[in-house]
Amino acid sequence: MVINPFRPKEPIDPSAELLLTSVTPPTLPEVLADSAARYGSKMAFQQRAEGRWQQVSFDELWRQSRDFAAGLIALGLQKGDRVAIMCENGLPWIVGYLGSSMAGGVGVPLYTELKAPEAEALVKRSGAKILIASAKVLQKLGDSAAGAAAVIEVGEAGGREPRSGQPPRFLRRGKPGWIPFDQVAASPEHRAELDKRRVEPDDLASIVFTSGTTGGMKGVMLTHKNLTSNIESMRRSIPLDDKDRIVLVLPLHHAFPFIIFVAAIAIGGEVTFENDLLRVRDRLKEIKPTMFLGVPALFEQMYRAVVRRAESEGRLEMFERGLRVVDVAKRRTGVNLGKLVFREIHQQLGGQIRFLVSGGAALNPEIARNFYRLGFILMQGWGLSEASPAVATIRYLPRKFLFSNYYEEHAGSVGQPMDGVQVQLIDVPEKEIYVHLHKQGELVVRGPNVFAGYWQAPEETAQAKAGEWLRTGDLGRIDDEGNIWITGRCKYVIVLESGEKVLPDELEEHFQQSELLWDMTIQPRQHRGKTQISAIVYPNPEVAKKRLAERGENATEDSVRKLVDEDFDALSKDLAQYKRVSHVTITDTPLPRTAILKVMVARLPESFSFDVKRWEQSALLGLAAAPSE
Repeated sequence: MVINPFRPKEPIDPSAELLLTSVTPPTLPEVLADSAARYGSKMAFQQRAEGRWQQVSFDELWRQSRDFAAGLIALGLQKGDRVAIMCENGLPWIVGYLGSSMAGGVGVPLYTELKAPEAEALVKRSGAKILIASAKVLQKLGDSAAGAAAVIEVGEAGGREPRSGQPPRFLRRGKPGWIPFDQVAASPEHRAELDKRRVEPDDLASIVFTSGTTGGMKGVMLTHKNLTSNIESMRRSIPLDDKDRIVLVLPLHHAFPFIIFVAAIAIGGEVTFENDLLRVRDRLKEIKPTMFLGVPALFEQMYRAVVRRAESEGRLEMFERGLRVVDVAKRRTGVNLGKLVFREIHQQLGGQIRFLVSGGAALNPEIARNFYRLGFILMQGWGLSEASPAVATIRYLPRKFLFSNYYEEHAGSVGQPMDGVQVQLIDVPEKEIYVHLHKQGELVVRGPNVFAGYWQAPEETAQAKAGEWLRTGDLGRIDDEGNIWITGRCKYVIVLESGEKVLPDELEEHFQQSELLWDMTIQPRQHRGKTQISAIVYPNPEVAKKRLAERGENATEDSVRKLVDEDFDALSKDLAQYKRVSHVTITDTPLPRTAILKVMVARLPESFSFDVKRWEQSALLGLAAAPSE
């Protein structure tokens, strides 16, 4: 039996799920060709730039990508050559990536906010022959352009404008050529060469450099089969079709939004790019999306914005009364009245959202419950780049959401494995964690979505595997229904001299109940030969100054520290003695974070200071809401 993963959805016998491991999925060029034939003139992507909409249909996307692929061949791209992509979300990004795939190249997506030395190091490390970059990035990189043989420049307004009216410069005197995106062209000879190229399912499609929260980045090698099998798993697990509209705000260099973008092509969905977070609410109201995805920090900011708006409009009491009405109805009948009580909020977000998806990091259960109370289904997913990336997700179950406490009871779970993906637990002896004793262990994954290995790193690849299984490094448990509960990272488990084990993720989630302690990390600390639990905190300036004003106090290091200590003391009463924080450090600047807002442990400074003026300035600059490179 052969299943074509790109045919309209049909009822699937659950016993056929394992066939996913033996079905050879098509390649990304085949996915695009199939969608172009099926959806034709239907709009695929759009983006608003310079006051006008830039739109492209499925057949036009296929044509532009094919033209670009032939142009890359004209620039000398051979099958297997790497193409680094370092520009903002938009049509040039997707045409650049799909075009390189069609030509047999390997896409290397890079974050635009990397510092010049970091970007140059990754371009050189991947051996990228061609660099596709925005004018902003190229200005940062300078004339060296990271040593790529050819550079394709994306214009400020989406890549369609030539570089200052200058003619193309190509490999002049051995230096990189600088070619405007819209001037990448090919002859009939190069188009004929493109027709001869065959991209196989086991060929590399991407090298995705991990965010590097603990140190040096690793290049995750993903094949076409890895990616397309993950798309099929998503389609079997989540109801997606060609009527879906998605607003995408997360940068495509990260595996989570990337797989959504590719899945949207496969299902015939419509994607709208928005690179300005300040315009997200306006864009949601305008586009009326059926689904929206983000990272936990973004959903937390969205909920806070709802509360702040109610407060600024003098309707906070009414808002809180509405929450109480929803809570009482839910408790007594199981019925969720959120969409009815807060229909105005739903309208502000377009009024047609079926569900929200959170990924990239652990979602605080309280944030999930807040969205449930507003009447939104917020589904948490789990995965990692090495798994292409989706592994598990809470399922979309509208009846259970509306008429039971299922979602509230499962807040904190990442759901069941995707169809065709297997997940199990193994012991972590180095941390003295054994599945048969503790009912938890390291989560391992097996399936066609598991990566081909790390780029030029065979030893690290071997360490990431346990036989046929991928070691995720995540600690968790699996309940009787098959739902996965992530409890922390194996390497971060703090083992005390008493033998007790402390999970930093658990404590961080617990202390996030305080609005003051919104940016923090839990770390082990050696003191007089013993391991202690310490916390590094960037206090929320807005909350701290409001509390101090109510007390008639000025903001000083001592007064802010006192507020922080008070919240730690209050919340620690609910913790076992061995889990309590022994030492608290406050800092005047936000903690360094990745593009998806994970704390970058490797970049934490050795010491911290707290200067009130710098702390207040960081709040004015909005640094607390901005991702670190």
